[in-house]
Amino acid sequence: MYRFRILAMALCLIGLGTGMSAQNTGADRRQNTRMMPGPGGGMGPMGGMMPPGGGMMPFGGGGIDQFGVEFAKEMPQDKDVVVKSKADTLYSYYVENVKFGTMAKIVFSDNGAEVVGLPEDAKVEKEGAYLTITSKSVAPLAIELSGKTEDGALVLNVDAPLKLLFNNVTVKSQRGDAILSQGKSHVYAVLTEGSVNELSDCRNPEMPPMMGFPPMGGPGGFGQPGAGGGRPDMGNRPDFRPGGMPSMNRDREENPEDYHVQYGIRMKKPMMKKKLKMDGTFVCTGPLTVSGKGSLQIQSNNKVGLKSKASLMLRPGNEITVRALSGKGVNAKNELYIYGGILNVDCSFSADKALTCGRNMYIRGGHTVVKAGGGESSEGVESKFIMQIDGGVVEVAAQDDAINAQGDLIINGGKVVAYSTTNDAVDANCNIVINGGDVFASGNGMPEGGLDCADEEGYRLFINGGTVVAVGGRHSMPDKQSRQPSIQWRLNNLEADKEYAVGGISSYKSPRTYQMGGATLLFSSPELQAGKPYTLTIDGAEAERIESLSAPLGTAGGGRWPM
Repeated sequence: MYRFRILAMALCLIGLGTGMSAQNTGADRRQNTRMMPGPGGGMGPMGGMMPPGGGMMPFGGGGIDQFGVEFAKEMPQDKDVVVKSKADTLYSYYVENVKFGTMAKIVFSDNGAEVVGLPEDAKVEKEGAYLTITSKSVAPLAIELSGKTEDGALVLNVDAPLKLLFNNVTVKSQRGDAILSQGKSHVYAVLTEGSVNELSDCRNPEMPPMMGFPPMGGPGGFGQPGAGGGRPDMGNRPDFRPGGMPSMNRDREENPEDYHVQYGIRMKKPMMKKKLKMDGTFVCTGPLTVSGKGSLQIQSNNKVGLKSKASLMLRPGNEITVRALSGKGVNAKNELYIYGGILNVDCSFSADKALTCGRNMYIRGGHTVVKAGGGESSEGVESKFIMQIDGGVVEVAAQDDAINAQGDLIINGGKVVAYSTTNDAVDANCNIVINGGDVFASGNGMPEGGLDCADEEGYRLFINGGTVVAVGGRHSMPDKQSRQPSIQWRLNNLEADKEYAVGGISSYKSPRTYQMGGATLLFSSPELQAGKPYTLTIDGAEAERIESLSAPLGTAGGGRWPM
């Protein structure tokens, strides 16, 4: 027997045989020790109390951070395989397949920027550290970026493929985007090994004055040096002193158009004469690939932190951290490929979606951590079409759906942990197909749940392999064509910090309590066998028993079943 700890959830699964991971990382141990049981059995921050009903505390009373999701720190050991065949559709995404000439250099400083080595046809417009480079040449262009400016930006109007070598560069714009590539050719952002690179855009003047910012998270972040980046330090949250947050007079009429949501709080818009036009922090019109073995930390104040208006690929070895005060964290208009490295996206203070793409999303490796909790529409990870997870670790805590695919959602491997505070943990507008990996999904109470496909429209949940634990008010039922048995228990209540065990195969402790409307526990494992009896125990005491497990699903429990 060995133990697999579901990451970031103060939850452990104990398994025998196939489908279970035997390795516990340092992050696992930290995340399992930081949660404290609250009075009454609930799980709240610092022992806070959870309300009944399967829901959780309103965002302002704890929100997604109560689940203890911490930024990834340990670099996954994913193999970076370069596509060498020109017939492969991803051939152009690899910088190794492009031949660049002499590398130009841009060195930023407080007083300006030094530019050397650009081709003769390139035109440079410079105002202090604000640069615009224009070139109509189709020859691939490489530029090394280094130095630091607190008041600068780089705009690239280049038709050729671009290689941007980030070599300990810091660019903080006071006028708009930090880096904007407006050409339609591919951009290759290569993070020099060991380098720490930082970008931030200008705050929209329609937003209230900045009154503090939580630590960015991770070594070299925008907060305290070496900050871990878990739940924001309350001492560094925006300081709403008198004059920062308007007092609300309930006796007078208010125009809703005068207010917006910022930092998860309803705040009044100041009157501004001119609206700032911008695209985001690091934005490319064409495809974007990020590779290398350095780090890139982005503070986004407006539309999006990291964006490609085409497709985006993240390769193994790099570490990317995006914290958004407003707007999305990471977005690709078309496909999004996460093949390795560390990706931390924190939209806890934004009411927008965190990690999204306009077409298909493919996750094959790496460690991705997403937090989205600034508003009712705050979704964690979303694809507009197919989402396919083949490997890596994906941890998501969101106020709305944690993981959402508007097409099919296919999980073939890896470790997937999804928490939703008000909605479904894992949701697909078409089918959900789980063929392998370790999946834990904790959704809200009735009528939400852990796993939700569009069964009302004829789509189905298929569980063909892997270890699956889903907790919530209800779930989609595994289709009869599923190749792996599952067990569902319906409980009148499911209490935090109690151990729920399934036939000696698995056990877990829920980080929150479900009471009003009860809870549904769905469990599937390669260890389950049709025709055999299984018992659910709660803190060692027998609660429910299935005398002969049916395939693909056995059900038991005296609780009220969802309509």
